[in-house]
Amino acid sequence: MCPPGAPGFVQSAKAWLFDLAPARWRYEEALHTHPAELATMIRLHLEAEITAVQTRLRTLRGGAPADGGGTPAVTPAVPEACAVYAREHAWACAMLDQVRLIEDALITACRAAAGRRRAGGAPRRAAVPAPRPATG
Repeated sequence: MCPPGAPGFVQSAKAWLFDLAPARWRYEEALHTHPAELATMIRLHLEAEITAVQTRLRTLRGGAPADGGGTPAVTPAVPEACAVYAREHAWACAMLDQVRLIEDALITACRAAAGRRRAGGAPRRAAVPAPRPATG
């Protein structure tokens, strides 16, 4: 990814963020038009993922009931499942830190671009992929 302030930063940041996003988000024109909002949505998505993974880890480790009935959901695969959830938690936390930095840089870049547009520069728009056909 290009560093903040470098030519191509916004486009490279958008490409990286879309790699983290659910695939269907690529078809939302607003997320192509407003990259800072894309970063915000991904930040919120990662924060929710972290909360969900933490909750499941507590359940697997016997700290909270899975079904609300007072019995933890313990399966023979608990050690392996805990390892997967722990790795996912670590990855999501690392990505969250990076997304926050990119979000701040995009907010700054978008404000600067808006100022240039008000001063008379023409905005450039990237092509948005065509919507996927409905399945099922």
